[in-house]
Amino acid sequence: MIMCGNKVKIIITQWALDSYLDLKVDGVFDMDYFQDVLKSDVLRLKNFPEDPKFENGKFWSPAKYNKNIISQGFKMKWHQVGNGKVQLRLPIGLIMGNAYICGAYVKSNEKKELRMLAKFKQHLLLIQEERYIKCGEL
Repeated sequence: MIMCGNKVKIIITQWALDSYLDLKVDGVFDMDYFQDVLKSDVLRLKNFPEDPKFENGKFWSPAKYNKNIISQGFKMKWHQVGNGKVQLRLPIGLIMGNAYICGAYVKSNEKKELRMLAKFKQHLLLIQEERYIKCGEL
């Protein structure tokens, strides 16, 4: 997906908002980390794929379920987040020039990762059918 010259719209879905609130309540990150790292990294999507950080496989990669690439699905990844030093994942759907934030989760083990990616696949289908709730746009 090449987005020459046009800024990508970042769509915040209800799934993303719910995930954010759950992670915030669980104390996964504080507001400083959210503002300084997470939000600033998400805003990089406006310049996708030109921002060089998208070339870093430890930060950005295609989403895979059972070793198969999920069409239009990607993940932002952060390591050693918060006091618990967890791995945080943010599934992103790149669909028709927009970046849909489809949730966020702590990657604690492979079973949870597969469960979350299965949900992500369903979210992408619902977005394509325009059956999702838009909570905001960045």
